Amino acid sequence: MNGVLRILATGLGTGFLPIAPGTWGSILAIAIYAAVPGFAPAPGEAGIPNLATILAILLTTAIAIPAASAAEREFGHDAGPIVIDEVVGQWITVAGLAATPMVLIGGLFLFRVFDVFKPFPAGRSQRLPGGWGIVADDVIAGIYAAIALRVLLAMFK
Repeated sequence: MNGVLRILATGLGTGFLPIAPGTWGSILAIAIYAAVPGFAPAPGEAGIPNLATILAILLTTAIAIPAASAAEREFGHDAGPIVIDEVVGQWITVAGLAATPMVLIGGLFLFRVFDVFKPFPAGRSQRLPGGWGIVADDVIAGIYAAIALRVLLAMFK
C-alpha cells in the first residue's frame, strides 16, 4: 500500500492507537477543526459552513474513498485502523458551528453514537464496495449527528 494513502487512511496513524481507533480518528478531526484558523466560525457567527470548510469536507471525502479502498486490501473492510472516514463524518457533524467545548464534546459523542449504532440507511450503506462502503456510513452518521447536535443546541440555548 502506498505510504501516503496509508497515513491518510489511518488518520495520521491514530487508527493504530489502542482501544476504539474510530474514536481517536474522531478526536483528531475535532482537534483539526478547533485548531485550524477559519475552519470553525467564531462564536456568534455560527450558521452555514463556510466555503473552506465545505471544500475541506469534499476534498477529504474524495481522498478518503481511494485511501480507504487501498487500506481495505491490507486491513479488511472497515477495519479498525481505517479512520479517515471518521474524520469526514466528524467534520460533517460540527461544520458551521463554533468550536466551543459543548459543540466539540457533544458533536464527538453524538457522532460516535450514530457511527456505532448505524441507523438506516447507514448500516446498509456499508455494503457498498471498497472505500465507498467504508466512507458512506460515516457520512450518514455525520448527517444524523449534525441534526441531533443542532436540535440539542437549540434546546439548551
